[in-house]
Amino acid sequence: MLYDRDAYAKEFIAKVISCEEAKKDDVTAYKVVLNHTLFFPEQGGQSSDIGTLDKTKVIDVQIENGLVYHYCTAGFLIGEEVHGIIDWEHRFNNMQQHTGEHLFTGIAHNSYGAENVGFHLSDNTVTLDLDIELSEEQVDFIERKANEIIASDVEVKAYYPNQELLGAINYRSKKEIDGPVRLVEIEGVDLCACCAPHVKSTGQIGMLKVISYGKYKGGTRVYILCGLRALEDYNRRMKILASSYQKLNCKEDELPDKIDGLIEDTKQLKYRINDIETGLLNDRIETISPNLTDVTIFVEDVDTKIMRDGVNTLVERHDGLCAIFSGNDDDGYNFVIGSKSRDCSAIATGLRELLGAKGGGSKQMAQGSVNATRTQIENTL
Repeated sequence: MLYDRDAYAKEFIAKVISCEEAKKDDVTAYKVVLNHTLFFPEQGGQSSDIGTLDKTKVIDVQIENGLVYHYCTAGFLIGEEVHGIIDWEHRFNNMQQHTGEHLFTGIAHNSYGAENVGFHLSDNTVTLDLDIELSEEQVDFIERKANEIIASDVEVKAYYPNQELLGAINYRSKKEIDGPVRLVEIEGVDLCACCAPHVKSTGQIGMLKVISYGKYKGGTRVYILCGLRALEDYNRRMKILASSYQKLNCKEDELPDKIDGLIEDTKQLKYRINDIETGLLNDRIETISPNLTDVTIFVEDVDTKIMRDGVNTLVERHDGLCAIFSGNDDDGYNFVIGSKSRDCSAIATGLRELLGAKGGGSKQMAQGSVNATRTQIENTL
């Protein structure tokens, strides 16, 4: 493969070996095989290169049974000579991410004995899975060490070692490999089997930033971004941050306290609203004649707990079915029903069968939601 020889090559000339029509994501495309290619196919957890053959778009590249298939938006004649151009921005972006992943997992391996058991590099996400749980301090250390090595601009080499010497070389690999093994070496830091294009030195990674991490299948899943992707993500987050403290009319370092204050104010306001809603509902319940057997009340935007408390009060005063529905005809209603003489679970089942309601409960009380009008609900009850 031409990308094995020079990951920085952007153009090449090749001949078409075969071309057949195929479906790609429900769109008609053409599977083109060339006598050689600079396009890296999807493999090893990394998405493929994209670009053009002549003026035809290459939208995906896959390897099947040793053949590299270029999925193109138009077809070619067998034997035709084509001019291939790699989308360099896409290629270099992937190279930055992938070399950054080697750097992070190599340090994790050397420092904590972690093995890399998973890797995924798409156009939006870079994830790596390690077989041990890492603490916050360990993740911070690896990130810091990685960026120190990036700043040192350490050489990155990709090569096929002599097959006879391969057994004596201590390198990392997520799986057993048959045949020639391509090694990617970050001098003095990591040696790992890999088939993908990489940058020439760690300085070209630019920077490495851990976006998030957490426990995953007994180990740790880490999300990273490198180089230009990291810069774009930083700029995006800074715009969100700037917009937030401007809207809240505070300084940047005052934002956490400002948010805490708003959360506490919201809690207190919710308590006050609940008290008011409870009082209004209780006042309404007080006006209902105790001689009524069945009682159904319709309200707007009342909390479920308040509804349950209201139904409990109704059940103490009325012998039949007691129900509270909260909502409106356009958005539907949440409901709580209770009774000391009727089977509320059976009534909830009836609402499901007749009105498509969701929910259920016990014989004494049931709750759920229904997309129906007040008239439909009343007629059904």
